[in-house]
Amino acid sequence: MRKLIVQTTREGKMIITEVEIELVKAIEDASVTWLPKGEYRARVLEPKSVYEKQLDGSLLPPLWYSHVFYETAEQAREYIEKSIREGFERDLRHHKITAYTEEEVQQKLSEIQEVVLS
Repeated sequence: MRKLIVQTTREGKMIITEVEIELVKAIEDASVTWLPKGEYRARVLEPKSVYEKQLDGSLLPPLWYSHVFYETAEQAREYIEKSIREGFERDLRHHKITAYTEEEVQQKLSEIQEVVLS
């Protein structure tokens, strides 16, 4: 099943990435039965770039909870816009900036990249 995630690069840019996931079943991990209704845990199968490096150097698909997945690019964009605005507000509170404009928000939104599985 395909879903979308939001990733942040080291440079602070946001990327909407399409991922292939597999739901974790109760037979594999009984703790998924304790999750609230509508929530799930999933193994990310693709892309390999999100795999987690183990101590022995091997790569394993990560297990993530449903709150990191989005059904549509629009939902992911709404999350990113909220994050950008919260970032500016935090910088304002911490006196890192004196003000910000809607143009600055729109500039950051225009930098969003989308990565689609082939």
